[in-house]
Amino acid sequence: MARAVQVKKVRSPAPGSLEDDIDFICKSFGYFTLRDKQDSAGRIFRLLVREGCGDNDGLSSDCIAENLELSRGAIIHHLNNFIKSGLIIKENNFYRLRSQSLQKSIEEIKIDIDRIFTQMIKIAIEIDGKLGHYYR
Repeated sequence: MARAVQVKKVRSPAPGSLEDDIDFICKSFGYFTLRDKQDSAGRIFRLLVREGCGDNDGLSSDCIAENLELSRGAIIHHLNNFIKSGLIIKENNFYRLRSQSLQKSIEEIKIDIDRIFTQMIKIAIEIDGKLGHYYR
């Protein structure tokens, strides 16, 4: 389940580039920052979208580090952020998309968010009722 999701409005890429499309998803979740000089988050995300979904068991942090020539510490840092957002899960020391496809993973995050907002609205209604604040 998503614990901390950041969503940014970013310009959609021109059609035709798989890399740009994957980057759009990554940027929309706020993973491209000026501090990430090596584009580590983007590189990890691209690799996991390509290799860490479907019937694949996922990739170990060592495999990701070796494949991308990044430190394991940097890999773990970004993977933990992806896990917090609910995009990536860790099972038996392997990392993969939370579902069999990127689309399904994003749909499941949306369900998580909808569930949280439903609970917040329910409690807000109770608070408003106790305080005599009514919304029509």
